[in-house]
Amino acid sequence: MNGKFLQPVFLFFLAAVFTVGLTFATVELPHRIDTLLQNNITTPGFDSRADDASDIQTELFISHYNLRLIGYVSFSLMILLLIIGFSTQRTGLAAVGAFTFMLPVFAQFAGVMFFLAGLGVLNVLWLPLLDISFDLQRLGMVIHAPYDFLSWLLRKAGVNGYWYIVYFFVGGGLLTFFLGTYAWLTARAGRKKVADLWIYRLSRHPQYAGWILWSYGVYILIQRMHYPRRSWGISGSLPWLLSTIFIIGVAMAEEIRMVRTSGLDYEKYRSKAPFLFPMPRPLRRLFSLPLKLIFKKELPGRKREVAVVLSIYTSLLLIISALFCMDGAGRISAIFKPAESLRSEMSKIAVQLDQESGRTARYHLSDRLESYGEPASEEFLGLLDSGQPEVRYLAIRALGRLPSEKAVLRLTDLLGDPSADIRWRAVQALGVMGSQRAAESEDDRDTYGSGDPAGTSAEGSGLIEKTAIAPLIGRLDDNENYIRIAALKSLALLGSDEMVERSRPFLRSELKWIRSGAVDALGILGSEKAADLILEMLDDEDPYVRRRSVIALLKTGSDRGCEKLEKAARDEDWEVRVYAAEASKRLCE
Repeated sequence: MNGKFLQPVFLFFLAAVFTVGLTFATVELPHRIDTLLQNNITTPGFDSRADDASDIQTELFISHYNLRLIGYVSFSLMILLLIIGFSTQRTGLAAVGAFTFMLPVFAQFAGVMFFLAGLGVLNVLWLPLLDISFDLQRLGMVIHAPYDFLSWLLRKAGVNGYWYIVYFFVGGGLLTFFLGTYAWLTARAGRKKVADLWIYRLSRHPQYAGWILWSYGVYILIQRMHYPRRSWGISGSLPWLLSTIFIIGVAMAEEIRMVRTSGLDYEKYRSKAPFLFPMPRPLRRLFSLPLKLIFKKELPGRKREVAVVLSIYTSLLLIISALFCMDGAGRISAIFKPAESLRSEMSKIAVQLDQESGRTARYHLSDRLESYGEPASEEFLGLLDSGQPEVRYLAIRALGRLPSEKAVLRLTDLLGDPSADIRWRAVQALGVMGSQRAAESEDDRDTYGSGDPAGTSAEGSGLIEKTAIAPLIGRLDDNENYIRIAALKSLALLGSDEMVERSRPFLRSELKWIRSGAVDALGILGSEKAADLILEMLDDEDPYVRRRSVIALLKTGSDRGCEKLEKAARDEDWEVRVYAAEASKRLCE
């Protein structure tokens, strides 16, 4: 009697230990590891995607510590684990491989600016994809659909549903995992070949179902964690999506093995219980459609069939993300729409933007209007007269990225606007115009090569230079220091050599951010004349200025600073040493 009573209690306790362990290992432990890493391993403190110089600093850091090699080897090992696991039907190996694909999601627990600091080091695992584009991570954005749908429903009821949704998925996932573990342990203790009791009647793989629900809740949770300090632009959606796809594949492979070992017992059970989640019959038929069309069956019976089905669904989900979550559909449809229809659409969006009061919604509408390309510049020109300052800011930003003759003239006029913020944004927009036009003529230029940023582009040496350079030089005497530095950088982007001599007073400023800003501008210009002044700044008293000076020198491509770089490689500041050592390899060897 005691044994019959104690066994369920013991199994209940054991299942609870597994569940608590999972919760600790994936919620609390990441915080502790992140704190430990940040306190004991020194990494850069800047946003790795803040500007061009930060991009180069990040690249030098990665190269110096061979992080790219580590990332590519790790990524290959993750793929190898999955291949070996599926091909040999060792589902444990495949499950480990699937879990490692999700590790970069936990990198978002890191409250840091630099994307590899603290627990952000897990992003190294995805360097092969990040090297192509950070936007590739957004190919998993389709996973936001359940959250967006539930949020919409709750908003209709007047409820902010964020925390309710998080609690639902995290709590529901943990409960499902616990019940599944307890049922599985009970079945094994009763020597049942097939676990088919309790929650197993609602899901053939409750532990995997629990993991998927729980990890989705954690993914939603960390979207808001540390957001003001997190390095921008890295989404965990693709790692979560692929990890979940692989877990589903592991579950399918386990079923193939169970059919072979348990035969009719498992076949009978499988015909009655849902795969992962209970769902209506029409939906089940929809999900099994590819298998029916290709293999004329409802359930996969071979590894090849599992691979084909997973490949089809993965491709579909990536395509949906690209089309509907990255505005691919909008760009494609714009190609085929009549010009009059496009103008009408753009006009409606511009009116919405001018009337919108929410900041996030404004940015969304501005980006949507900008996605129409150069034809949208007319609408943005009209929005320059908006009564809302932020709408004017957004219009200026967009016009800088949609260069046109009218935009150049209007932005140049705004350099004399009474509002300092308007002047600053107009200065920046003209610089962006110059950098975009320069890029069109720099396809053959080496990343760290020297030369005039404006290149020989007819556009780059045309209206924008004739119209904007003189007023920008005038802004070097603006009352606001941040506008003066912005003007210096925009002049560099437009290839104005006059900014070299005008930068000297800035380089002698008592404020380090002004000195470093002037150094950045000289690096953008990239001329030999600029290199002379940059070399002088390698001896600056402030380590931040010395770091930016190394980067600026590297951007000029000048090999006249090898002696200075050799000295900088022994600098007291570790970042200066790292950047100088890597710059020396590129310029002096």
